[in-house]
Amino acid sequence: MLLDRVLGLGAVLLAVPLGLASWGFGLGSPRSPGPGFWPFLVTLSIAALGAALVLRPDRAFRAPGGTGSRWGSLGIALATLGFFVLALEPLGYPVTTGLLLLVQFRWVEGRPWRTSLLAAVLAAAVSFVLFRLVLHVPLPTGVLPLPRGW
Repeated sequence: MLLDRVLGLGAVLLAVPLGLASWGFGLGSPRSPGPGFWPFLVTLSIAALGAALVLRPDRAFRAPGGTGSRWGSLGIALATLGFFVLALEPLGYPVTTGLLLLVQFRWVEGRPWRTSLLAAVLAAAVSFVLFRLVLHVPLPTGVLPLPRGW
């Protein structure tokens, strides 16, 4: 409970200079947002969530005890991010993202195989379609054979 309050206070204190900096970029208006508009909204969210932690810490939360170290999971997570950077160009975005998410879901978070595989494939496919077709971001396709014009 004390940790919640300390972290919440830290978030609020962090939000102050971030808010001032984003204000300095210029907020614009809702119809014509300036470069500081979104950073300012994110800063408001950080401040609001931090204040919620300070005012109403979660009394039911208990840190996991006796479950062993999470250093192994951290190592796996960092290794998969390194793999992602190295494999993105040769394997392509859909395959690399699917593999990264599969490892994260299965070995870092301990989800069942079926859930991990389904979530990884769906997230990689949906994000690829969103970036490629909706946002027109040219992501590498790598080994995945795609129709012309994709």
